[in-house]
Amino acid sequence: MNSTRHKTNKLTAAIGLLGICGSMLVACGGSGESSDQVAGIGGTGIVSGKITGFGSIHVNGTKFNTNNSVFIVDGNMAATQDDLEIGMVVRLGVETENGVFTNKATDVVYDDEVQGPVAAMPVDVPGSGGSKKTFDIFGQTITIDETDTVFKDTSFTDVDNLDVLEVSGFRTSPTEITATYVKWKGVLNPGTTEVELRGTISQFSTVNENFMLDGVLISFDMNTDIEIQGGGLRDDLFVEVEGIYFDNPSIFVYAEEIEEEEDGFGDDVEDVSLQGVISNYVSIGDFEINGQQIDASSASLSPANAASLLGDEVEIEVEGAIVNSILIADELEIREGESKLKSFVFDIDLPNNRFEVHYPPLPGTIVVNTNGQTIFKDDGPMEIENFSLDQLVIGDYVEVEGIEMSGEEVTANLVKRKNTGDSKLQSAVDAFDNIGFAWITILGISYNIDPTPGGTDFNGPDAATFFGQLMVGDLLEIKDDEVADGIADEVEFE
Repeated sequence: MNSTRHKTNKLTAAIGLLGICGSMLVACGGSGESSDQVAGIGGTGIVSGKITGFGSIHVNGTKFNTNNSVFIVDGNMAATQDDLEIGMVVRLGVETENGVFTNKATDVVYDDEVQGPVAAMPVDVPGSGGSKKTFDIFGQTITIDETDTVFKDTSFTDVDNLDVLEVSGFRTSPTEITATYVKWKGVLNPGTTEVELRGTISQFSTVNENFMLDGVLISFDMNTDIEIQGGGLRDDLFVEVEGIYFDNPSIFVYAEEIEEEEDGFGDDVEDVSLQGVISNYVSIGDFEINGQQIDASSASLSPANAASLLGDEVEIEVEGAIVNSILIADELEIREGESKLKSFVFDIDLPNNRFEVHYPPLPGTIVVNTNGQTIFKDDGPMEIENFSLDQLVIGDYVEVEGIEMSGEEVTANLVKRKNTGDSKLQSAVDAFDNIGFAWITILGISYNIDPTPGGTDFNGPDAATFFGQLMVGDLLEIKDDEVADGIADEVEFE
């Protein structure tokens, strides 16, 4: 599927000019034919995931040294690390020694999934409570998340019809993208707006010099830069098109460049680290990430109960080797956090890379641990670039998504600083009581419940029905609207 495709011709040229290993095409020694790899000296593996930090580059929980890396950003071989942003999904060639990744990246490649106009106003995803929305760009359905998606020059609430957006993320089907990064590029202006899209050619016509790409008419001429290996343009060829959007009299794109792209990492690659969202889940031994078939039936799991948490749309990371086009994972780690926090920073512990949040006026705090996988984003008044833990201040309002640990702790996948907002807590229920003055405890924080009519809103059922269904371990979301008073305004099963 699209997110694992790459710019074959440009990348090959860059590798040839600079004399580095062609790790984006096939990992060095990946097929077992390299004498160095057989001898156990080293080679190059592939790491694919979203950027979580800089100071070199952080991907899949590891900091990779990029001092000598080649950067290719949207086909620009003269790019630098400054052209990259937190949340972008990238693909790295990384040196290995005896089958183990080192911290040295030979090359870093970024290519957005789609760039074009939003076809209609975004709509809420059913059951998300308004925290997720979808919209279409060139027949691609994009899902954005209020917490998970990193926005540049726009926001979750500002995405609008006819906005031109650049989207990076994880594919769950040939026409569906879970966005990790969205950048506003302007408002649609037919005849000048630059767009990018991928797809499989159909209805190709040499006479008319056009073809269809996911319902979009693509026009080309003698001035179009066409980079196809053998056979020329034809039906069933997967390509990327860069061009100009027109709508007179019908929507079409004039292609300034058409480039063939290839699938996957190769049939046999010894070292691969892949992050993405599960699709086509059948079992732990049969599912896909970004179109790559995965068998994790023999993998070590983190957390230990990860097998029971797997399913479509769950974000994970796997490491292993591709054998006969199947990635045989020896490690699998859940990257999707069910715990979501919105509240105020109470304390900061820089030496241990963690901070605490408080839900006033309730007693108790929740420890938020951070690591190399944690994305920090500042959506507050200062909007600091490359925001980090050491710039967090006691009293800041933050949104956190992460994985619940033992005790009152969460390991954060994402931390966003914002101006202010409602108090929100989502995680597994620790305990509850509906006799007398009702309460529910999550992550050690006990919210009071008002079961009387007009009190706590249970989003459908009345208090008696809700508590009749509730069990310890259920995933709940509790909201305490501004100004927080410790009494839950809304409680909802997740």
